[in-house]
Amino acid sequence: MIGEKEILKLLRSKKTRPLRQPELVNRLRVSTEEKVEFLNLLKSLIKRGKVIRVKGGRYAVPGELGLVVGKLEVNPRGFGFVRPDAGGRSDIYIHSEDMSTALHGDRVLVRSLRPRRRGPAGKVVRVIERGREALVGTLVRSGRMVYVIPDNPAFIHDIYIDPADLGPAGLGDKVMVKISHWPSRHLNPEGEIVEVLGPAGEPAVDTLSVIRQHQLPDEFPPAVKREAEKAPRSVSPGERGGREDLREKIIFTIDPDDARDFDDAVSLEKTGEGNWLLGVHISDVSHYVKPGSVLDEEALKRGTSVYFPARALHMLPPELSTATCSLRPKEDKLTQSVFITFDPQGVRLGYRFVPSLIRSRRRFTYGQVRKIVIDRDGAERGRDPALTAALDDMARLATILRKGRFERGSLDLDLPEERILFDRQGLIESIELEGEDLAHFLIEEFMLAANEAAAEFLNRRRAPLIYRVHDKPEARDLEEFVGFAAAFGFRISNPRDRRQIQSFLDSVKGHPLGYTMQTAFLRSLKRAEYSAENIGHFGLSSKCYAYFTSPIRRYPDLHNHRLIKLILAEKKPSFSGDPAELALHCSETERAAEEAEREMVLLRKLQFFKQQLNRREGGVFEGVITGIKNFGIKVYLNRYLIGGLVHVSTLTDDFYRPDRTRTVLKGRRSKRKFQIGDAVKVRVADVDMIKRQVDFIIFSPKKL
Repeated sequence: MIGEKEILKLLRSKKTRPLRQPELVNRLRVSTEEKVEFLNLLKSLIKRGKVIRVKGGRYAVPGELGLVVGKLEVNPRGFGFVRPDAGGRSDIYIHSEDMSTALHGDRVLVRSLRPRRRGPAGKVVRVIERGREALVGTLVRSGRMVYVIPDNPAFIHDIYIDPADLGPAGLGDKVMVKISHWPSRHLNPEGEIVEVLGPAGEPAVDTLSVIRQHQLPDEFPPAVKREAEKAPRSVSPGERGGREDLREKIIFTIDPDDARDFDDAVSLEKTGEGNWLLGVHISDVSHYVKPGSVLDEEALKRGTSVYFPARALHMLPPELSTATCSLRPKEDKLTQSVFITFDPQGVRLGYRFVPSLIRSRRRFTYGQVRKIVIDRDGAERGRDPALTAALDDMARLATILRKGRFERGSLDLDLPEERILFDRQGLIESIELEGEDLAHFLIEEFMLAANEAAAEFLNRRRAPLIYRVHDKPEARDLEEFVGFAAAFGFRISNPRDRRQIQSFLDSVKGHPLGYTMQTAFLRSLKRAEYSAENIGHFGLSSKCYAYFTSPIRRYPDLHNHRLIKLILAEKKPSFSGDPAELALHCSETERAAEEAEREMVLLRKLQFFKQQLNRREGGVFEGVITGIKNFGIKVYLNRYLIGGLVHVSTLTDDFYRPDRTRTVLKGRRSKRKFQIGDAVKVRVADVDMIKRQVDFIIFSPKKL
C-alpha cells in the first residue's frame, strides 16, 4: 500500500507541479483495490494540513507554494501569530484584518505577505481545522440583544444568541456555545448554546468552565477504566525476574505536601573510591501501559496530567497513577533506575540504567526535609538516623551540583509556587507562596541529572526519543526586555551575556520589583517544548536534555522509558509513529494544561479578593507600583502574584496626570507623587470575574 511518505515525496519533487487526483493515482501506481484506502489517506493528509487543494482541484504541499500551515494564536488586542507546524522558522504575524473568520487555536493555511520589520507576516487563506467546536463564556444581555462573552480574551468576538433559543440557560450562567453562522469577520458570529454549566462564580462551575474551555478530558472512558482495574495491586514473583533487587537499599521519595502521585525515589551512597553513587528510581509505568492498548491511547490523547487547586485530571486512571505505579512507602514497586557516579566535585563520571525492584522506606514532604537539613530539628533528625544521614549527604551533593550548573550558565529565576488553601466550607482560607530552598532543589538537581543521563543514553544510540528543548531567545526580544528594565531604573549592558543576565536576576531577588522583572524576562525567552530534534536547552545550559523522571504524569517520559527498556533488552529502539508529530502533540497538550492551571489559580485568587470585598472590613494589601497610565496606577501584589489597577478617578484629593517619562503620576495642586517602584497599601475596590481583573483603591487611614 502507498504510504504517506511516498505521497509527500512526489508532491515535494521539484519536477512536479500541483497534481490532480488521477495524476497522483497514476504516478504512484495505485491499484484499484488500494484506491479507497489511498483516497482516505489523502483526506487525512489534507485534514492535517500536510497536503492542500489549490485551484483546479490540484494537490500540493504547502511549503512548495509559499503557503504555510500552522496554529493561530490571537492576542486580545486583535492581532495574532501563526506557529508553523513544520517548526524551524519564526512565527508569522497576522494583522486583525487578515484573519478572515479564523479563531484562536484554529489550524490555518497562511499566504506570506511582505515581511514586517520584526519578522514574517501573512494572511489567513483558509481555516483547515477549528481548534474547538464550542467556546465557554458568560451569558449576558444588553437591551434586546443576548450574547455570550467568551472566557478566553483571545476570542475577541462576542457571540450573539437568539433569545428564543436560550432553553434552560439564564443570564449570568456559564455556557458552552457553538458558532452556527459567521459570514464575515466584520460582523459578530451567531451561535447556539450546547451546554449549560451553571451560575458563574460558583467554584464548581468555574472549575468545569476551565476544563471545558481548554478541552480537557475529565472522565476516563469505560474501556480505559476496565483495563486499569485489571492492573495488579502488588508485584508478583514472576515480575521480579531480570530486575536488580534494591529493596534493602535506603530509598525514599520527596514530594510536595499535597502531591497526588509519587513516580520518583532517590538513594545515595559513597563508593570505595570516595565518589558519590546517586540512584534515581522511576516508576516503571511502561510495564503496565503497553503501546497500542486503550490505556496507552488515552494517555497519549491527554499527554499530561493537569493539577488544579483541590483537583487533578490524571493522565492515567487513579488505579495506576495513585496506586499500582505510585512509589508508596513500604510497598514493593517495579522501577527503572539510573545510577550516576559523581566525583567529590560533582563531575559526572558515568551512569548505568537498569530495570529494578525497590521498596521505599518513607514518603518525605518538602516540609519534613526542611526540618531535617535546614532547621536541624532534633526530633525529626532522631526519628531515623540512617535516613537523616542519607539526607545530609544528598544536601551536600545537591548543593555541589547546583553550583556547578549555574557556573556552566544555567539560569536561576527562583519564582515561588502558589498554594491555595481552603477551609471546611470550601472557601479560600489563604494563598501561600512557597519559595525554593534546599529541600526543593535537593530533589530537583537529582531529577535534572537523571534526565540529562537519559537524553545522552538515548541520543548516543540514535533512538527516536522526544527531547525537551529550549531555543535561544531572539536578540530583539532581549533588547525589548533591556528597554523595559531600563524604564524601572535597571541597567543591563549586554543581554546576550548569560552571566550579566544572571547577575541582574540575582540583584532583583527580594526587590519590590523583583517578580515583575523576572516575569518580564521570562516573557522575553522562548517557550520550552518537546521536539524530535535536539537543539539543546537554553535555560538549563544543557546540550542534550529529555524527560525521564515522571512517566505517571507526562507521556514523553513514558515514551523515552520504552526506548530505554528496548535498549536494555538488546533490541532496536524503534517507534512505529512519527516522533515529530508526537512531540508537537505533547507540546500542545502541555500548553493547554499550563494555561488551564494558570487560569484556575487566577480564578481562585479573584474569588479570594471577592471574599475580601464582600467583608465590611476588607483586608489591606501591600503592593508596588509597576506602571503609570493616563487612567491610573498599575499595582502588583508580590504576596499574591497578581496585579490590578488603581483608577485615577479614585484619587479624589487632586487632579493627577503622568509626567513625560510615564514613571510618575503627580497631583497638579498638591504635588503628591505616585512613582514606579513605590510601595503602596491598597484595598479591593472591584473584582470583575468576566474580565478576570481586580481594581484597587489606595488605602490611607485618613480620607484623601
